[in-house]
Formats: sequence, structure tokens, C-alpha cells
Amino acid sequence: MRAIVINEFGPIDSHMVMDVPDPEIGPGEVLIENHAIGINFPDVLMMQGRYQKRPNRPFVPGRDCAGYVKAVGEGVTRCKPGDRIVAQVFKGGFGQMVPAPERRCFQLPDSVSFEDAAAMITVFNTAWVAVSLRAQVQPGDTVMVTGAAGGVGSAAVQLCKARGAIVLAAVSSAKKGDFSRNCGADGLVDSNAADATALKTHLKQQVTRLTGAAEGRGCDVVIDMVGGDLFEASLRVLRFGGKLVIVGFADGAIPAAKTNYLLYNNLTIMGAPLDIQFDNVYADMEKGVNTWLGLMAAGKLKSNISAFYDLDEFVAAFSQITERKVKGKILLLPR
Repeated sequence: MRAIVINEFGPIDSHMVMDVPDPEIGPGEVLIENHAIGINFPDVLMMQGRYQKRPNRPFVPGRDCAGYVKAVGEGVTRCKPGDRIVAQVFKGGFGQMVPAPERRCFQLPDSVSFEDAAAMITVFNTAWVAVSLRAQVQPGDTVMVTGAAGGVGSAAVQLCKARGAIVLAAVSSAKKGDFSRNCGADGLVDSNAADATALKTHLKQQVTRLTGAAEGRGCDVVIDMVGGDLFEASLRVLRFGGKLVIVGFADGAIPAAKTNYLLYNNLTIMGAPLDIQFDNVYADMEKGVNTWLGLMAAGKLKSNISAFYDLDEFVAAFSQITERKVKGKILLLPR
């Protein structure tokens, strides 16, 4: 089969697509004939050797894939050859054949395409953790999503809307604002400012205008994809008792909170990691996948695929992510 192979960690363009043997599967595993690959920022970190877990080399990276079940290992009961599935794996997704633990494979409704499913699984699972498991967003809550035009950001906007929330999208350009509106955002917040001090004032003034924060309103929840200066500024838009959920650090800078501000305003900061949820609250994650797949099948969610690339064009595809040009999702086509 053809696959992207990491022989040594390094820049994206230091890696190659190679011919490698088809993977073998063991007990409890499923072999997937891959038809669509979703790519994500964590894939960049994995290929560069900057991810928190690093597989032994050489290996095939990639998290998100969708296709037909080719074969199943001993003890597999939820999948059979010919099933249409989407999977989220730790590695192996960037190949024409993918070995996957059965517990990371999920049946696709007939009306959901391989492309939509592969585009959605990491971003909507991450958004599910942040929106439903951690923030526990309720109908009528006001939620600000930073980095709202990205893959996880746009998924969070949609899931918050599906739960009946009022959603403010923090974006850095008019085009990204239009995209967020198309995902269902009720209002837009400009996240540009001259410096960190100006950003705090700029953000709070906008949220005050949009929510009536001067009368004690503000946001019930902030879901932060960006980190850096935007994290600290986002704390200032929370109402008394508000919650900020940390999803990632797209800005590249890992911020620190002034705990006296949290104390005085009764605020909560929490993390929303994805992979560890499968190990600790698998039933909640299975419910999440079935929830967003059901909403997708009903036409209530959008995959927001913006571009397709052949597997051999992966360097160009990833440049859209590293240069922060992408709105929504980019897919690789392995076949």
C-alpha cells in the first residue's frame, strides 16, 4: 500500500509517501480499506516529534480515516467485513489500509459519506468533550468560541447551537467571520488588537455590547482554541461563575492565569483533552460520536470541507494548516 512514513521526526516536507506492506491486525483490531483522511493540527505536532506521545519509528501517522472494513481480528464483534465505518486512531491513518482498535471504530449512517465522517471525527469529538463533557453548555447559555473558523472551533460553534446556546465567534478576519456566521454563530468578536493590554479592553467592549455585560451578563462559557494573549483577555468577558475551557494553543504560547482574578470572580478554568477520554469515559465518547453522527445524518451539522488533496500532495495540504489559512477542514484522498 501507499502511506506517509515517518522515519525521523522533522518538518512536514522532510517526510515522504512510500510503498509499504499492508498492515497486519491482531486480536480486537479491524483492518480498514481507507477512502478518506481528515488532517488536523495534532498531526503536524506528531510528524515533527512535538506531540506529547511519540511512536517508535518508522511509523505511519494520522488519526482520522473512514472506509470499508476489509478484515477483522479475533474477538471483534462490533464490525464485520463490508461495514462502512469511521475511525479515530493514535497512528496509521495516513495509509491506504489502516489497522484500528475495534473500540475506535464507529458505524456510519448510510447518509453520511466517508469524506464527511473523516473530516468530522477528531474535531467533533474534541468539541463534544469541550462543549458537553466539560463546559456542560445549557440552552440559553452565552458561549464565546475563540479560533471559531478552525476545524474544532467551527465544530464547537455548531454543537453549542445544537444545545440551544447563544454563540459568539471570536475571529481575526471578515472572511473568517462570514464562515462562522455560516456555521451558526449569533455574533462576531474581532480578536485583533495592538497588544495584550489593548486586547483585553477590545474584547470586553465587544462582548459588553453583544450581551449587556455592563448589567452583569457577559459570557457563561469561553471555549478557547488559541491560548496566548487571547486566553487572558477571554477571562475578562466571563460573567460571575463563568467557565473557560482550554482546548489548545494555536497561538503557540501557553498562558498562565492570575489566580486572584479567578477567586474574585468565582471563575473556573478546565482542560478538555481528547484521547484520554476514550480511556477513562469511553461510554461518554461513544455517546458523543453517535450524537454528532446522528445530527449529521439529519442534516443539522456541516463538515465544512474546504479542499481535497491527493495523498502525494500532503505537504501542500498541511501548509494550509501551519500557515493558518484553512477555514474548516482539509481532506487527503488515499485511493
